[in-house]
Amino acid sequence: MWISADDGLLVRGVKPHSAAKSMLVSRGVDTVSFAMGGKWHGVHYLELYSGPGRLLDQSTGVEQVGSPLQALQVRRPFNRYVFSDYSQQCIEALDVRVGARSDVDVLCGDANDAAHLKEIAARLDPRALVVAYLDTARPQDLHWSTVEYLAGQFRFIDLIINLPIHNVMRAILGAGAGAGARGPGAAGRFLHHSSPHDLLTFNRASELDTRATRETIRAHYDAQLMALGFKRPARRTVWFPPGNPYYDVLLASRHQTGLDLWNKTNPAPENPQLSFLLDDAAWGA
Repeated sequence: MWISADDGLLVRGVKPHSAAKSMLVSRGVDTVSFAMGGKWHGVHYLELYSGPGRLLDQSTGVEQVGSPLQALQVRRPFNRYVFSDYSQQCIEALDVRVGARSDVDVLCGDANDAAHLKEIAARLDPRALVVAYLDTARPQDLHWSTVEYLAGQFRFIDLIINLPIHNVMRAILGAGAGAGARGPGAAGRFLHHSSPHDLLTFNRASELDTRATRETIRAHYDAQLMALGFKRPARRTVWFPPGNPYYDVLLASRHQTGLDLWNKTNPAPENPQLSFLLDDAAWGA
C-alpha cells in the first residue's frame, strides 16, 4: 500500500498484469450496465475485494482509478452499488473517494463470513440483475461457499471471477504430497475440491506437467460453476510474464446474452500470450 500523490489517501500498488486485468473487467462492466439498464428490476453491482479505489502501477509510478471507481463511472450507472473489503483502511479510503451517495454502500467485512454475506445480500434486490466481481489474487481469500451463496441468493447474477491459476497451482504444490495434502487446504476451499493434489498431472518421468495441470484445474472449476446453473464461463487470460498464464478472468452467466456481451467487449486476441497486456489503442478502444 502507498499514499496517493493525488488525494493523499491509501492507494494499492500493483504490477502491470493487475492493471491489465482491471482494464478488461471495467470494459465488460461498462458494456453490461449500458446494455441491460432498464430491462430488469434494476441492475446492481457488487464487488467483494474492492480495495481503496485507486491503483498505483509500480512499474511506471502512474496512478489510475481502480475497479470500484471505474464501475461508478460507467456510461449508464448501476441502480445500486455495494463495495466490500476486509481491510478497514481500504474501506475508509474508498468511502471518502465515493463520497455521499445514496445508491452506494461501502462495507467492511470478510467475504467468506456468512453474516457479512447476509448483510450484503440485504442491500441488493433479489429480482435485479446483479453483476458481482470477485477479484482476489490469493486462493485463500475466496472460499467456494461464497460463490455458492451468491449463486443461490440471486437468480439473475453474472459472476466475474479472478481464477489466479498461477497461485492456485502454487498453493497445491506448497501443501506437499504427504498426508496433509489430501485435505482441501486453501486451494481446495477455493476450487471446491476435497483433495486438490489429485488435480496435478504428471508425465511418464513423474514430473509435473504444468500445462495439463492448468487445464485440469480450469475444467474442474468450470464444472463447479456449471453445476450451479451457469453456462460454461467465458475465459480471458492475463499472462505475466509472457509464457506464464497468471490470471484467468471468468465471466459466469446463466444467460447467453451475458456471455455474448463479454466476448464482444473483450474479444480473444490472435496471440494468446499478448492477452490483455496491450494498450487501449491496440484493442480499438
